[in-house]
Order: sequence, then C-alpha cells, then structure tokens
Amino acid sequence: MILFRWMVLLMALAMVLCLAAYTVTGQVIWRQRAVQMLKWMVVLGLGFFGLLILRRAAVFI
Repeated sequence: MILFRWMVLLMALAMVLCLAAYTVTGQVIWRQRAVQMLKWMVVLGLGFFGLLILRRAAVFI
C-alpha cells in the first residue's frame, strides 16, 4: 500500500516538473512526457483501487 502511495506521489511530482519545464521552454516533448506520466498515474490508481476491492472481497470468500 505504501509503495503505491509513494509511486503516485513521485509520479505526480514528476508530472508537475514536466509541465513546469514545458511552460518555461515551450518544447512539446515536456508536455508529452507529462501526459505519459498522467497515463501511468491512472494505471497505478486503477491498480490501487483494484487491490483495495480484492482485499475487501477476500473477507467474503
């Protein structure tokens, strides 16, 4: 659980830094990297909530 939280936190920080670099430089590659980070954050979020659901479902099995 703590691993997921740290990964999301670090990816959010990386995304903010990429967006800041895009704002300062205007290079499109930084925006593309930020969008890529956002995609992986969504995947991690789905995995996190899937894990929570599976832990709750294990009680009923």
